[in-house]
Amino acid sequence: MRTDHSPRRRLLWKGVISLATLFYGLVPALADLNETHLFHPGWSAHARLHGAWFLAFGAGMAGFALYLTWLRDDARLAAVIGFLFSAAFWIAYLTSGFYGGALVDAGGVEAQILGLDANQAIFSVMMVLFLAAVFGVGRSRPDPRA
Repeated sequence: MRTDHSPRRRLLWKGVISLATLFYGLVPALADLNETHLFHPGWSAHARLHGAWFLAFGAGMAGFALYLTWLRDDARLAAVIGFLFSAAFWIAYLTSGFYGGALVDAGGVEAQILGLDANQAIFSVMMVLFLAAVFGVGRSRPDPRA
């Protein structure tokens, strides 16, 4: 079975990858650069350093993924990076019992989408989009092994 990897379809997938990449590169910083996260008075200085590191890493990886998508024509690798970034949320959530993590602070406001925590909903959709893109975008260059 051969998948259609026409230039038009490839361009569409590159657009999907780019939008989802911009989302993970920008939205966490916009959401977390405030008193509820990075500037939370209860956070230790060390926790703030890790928070800033995470935000900088996410933005940097998003920039690298956009470079891969548009300048190196390796949208598939950019989609893999996005999938791993999204999957990391689930790893953190599923292991939160080991380190005392939570989706929402006690007394905090839980944003929901279709009955799910907003982060669960968004990162689930992003994982599916990135995984679909890995297979849908096709190779940028012919496989030398073929």
